[in-house]
Amino acid sequence: MRKMRKKTAVLIALTLLVLAVPAFAQEPAAPSGAARSWGAGALGAAFLLGIAAAFGAMAQGRATSAAAEGMSRNPGAAGPIRTMTIIGLALIESLVLYALLIAFLIKGV
Repeated sequence: MRKMRKKTAVLIALTLLVLAVPAFAQEPAAPSGAARSWGAGALGAAFLLGIAAAFGAMAQGRATSAAAEGMSRNPGAAGPIRTMTIIGLALIESLVLYALLIAFLIKGV
């Protein structure tokens, strides 16, 4: 029974392949002005944004964790630690925004 299903599946796949062969012989359609193709630029931009967002989030988590630990160990220094943490988080976030800008440049928007 199992061999019969396998043979039937292979036969159906081969039939579909033979029927689809004329589609490979057609000329590719000319792209219209409104439709743009997604190429390596879009893939590179997506990869860049994913990596930047992931590492930016990890850096922000570590920075806030270290700041909270520092404030709990020395409550008297909470003000300066908070200020430096906010500046550091802004700089980390700006790096992610620079990655977004570079992704737009790669994509060509």
